Amino acid sequence: MGKFTNEERTLIKSIVANLSIKRIPEPEIINEIYRQTNKSISKVALFNIKKRIKRESFKWYKTMREGEYEYIHEFKERINEIMSLQKKHYQIIDSPTEPTTVKQTSLAELHRLSITLSNLYDVAPTIIGVGPNTNASHTISIKPETKSRTGTGPTSTEFLV
Repeated sequence: MGKFTNEERTLIKSIVANLSIKRIPEPEIINEIYRQTNKSISKVALFNIKKRIKRESFKWYKTMREGEYEYIHEFKERINEIMSLQKKHYQIIDSPTEPTTVKQTSLAELHRLSITLSNLYDVAPTIIGVGPNTNASHTISIKPETKSRTGTGPTSTEFLV
C-alpha cells in the first residue's frame, strides 16, 4: 500500500475491518476500497491488511489481559464517559432555550446511553471477578498499604479477572 496516504491507509483498514466482520467477500471489499479511494488494491495487499489487523487486535487484547489494572481502568473510563454524556444530555433537556426537537433527540440518546450503562454495570462483576461467571485462572493481587500488625492477617486480596 505504498501509494496511499496515511489517511487513506486508515480508511482502508477501517473498511477492511468492518466489511470482514460482516463476512463480505474479498472482491466486494476491494470494490468498496476502490469506490471510496479511487485506488485499487490486490488480493495479496488485502490479505496483508487483514493479517495486520489481526496482529494488532491480538496485541491489544494480550496487553489488556496481562496488564492487571489497565483493562479495569479502561472499563471504568467508558463508564465515566457515558455518565459525562448523560450529564450533557440532561443539561440540554433542562435548557429553556433548546428547541423541542433537540430535546427529543437528547431524550432518545439519553435512553440509549442508560441502556449501555446498565449493560456495563451488568458485566462489571465478571470484569473484576466477583460474579458467578468468573475464571479463576486470571487474578489480580492487590497489596494493602499497611500490613497486619500480628502478621497473621492476609497480605493481599485477590480479585479474579
